[in-house]
Amino acid sequence: MEESLEDRITTIERALGIDECTDAKAKDFDVAALQARLSKLGLDRVMKIPLAKLKKLKNLTNKPPTQSLSERLTTIEFCESLIRQRAELLKEFDERLELSCILFPVVLKTDKIGLVPQQEQELDAIQKDIEKGLEEWKKYTMELDTFKAEYFSVIGALRERLEEIECVISQAEKENEA
Repeated sequence: MEESLEDRITTIERALGIDECTDAKAKDFDVAALQARLSKLGLDRVMKIPLAKLKKLKNLTNKPPTQSLSERLTTIEFCESLIRQRAELLKEFDERLELSCILFPVVLKTDKIGLVPQQEQELDAIQKDIEKGLEEWKKYTMELDTFKAEYFSVIGALRERLEEIECVISQAEKENEA
């Protein structure tokens, strides 16, 4: 009886995700093969978890339960309301999903997912063109600012020279009148 109860509790804990003991083996976490398969399917962007973190999964070990039977039962009882709430939410989600499929049939075009890497390259090329255009615009703007500054200094110099000439003409007219 004790053994079957232990097995049932372990099964419930696994379903809840609260078991301390895992059945996962290091061979179940062949990260390189998984990433190669995703790349082959054109789904490179799906798995963004760094490889170093994924390789840590290989270090999983099987540990025996450290909690007593009564503590484990208390944990399950504590999670009972959460289980019921999740079951209701799943039921509601399923109903809404069926309703939305009837009202708004959606067709997922998986062939478009495979185009993501190609489109990413195209977007990178467009971004480089934009950055190049921005640099040219900045260069042109700086040249224009330099021209404007030189233009105003030439106008200022011409104004000063014109004022000097007007003074000389005024003096010459005064001398001619006198």
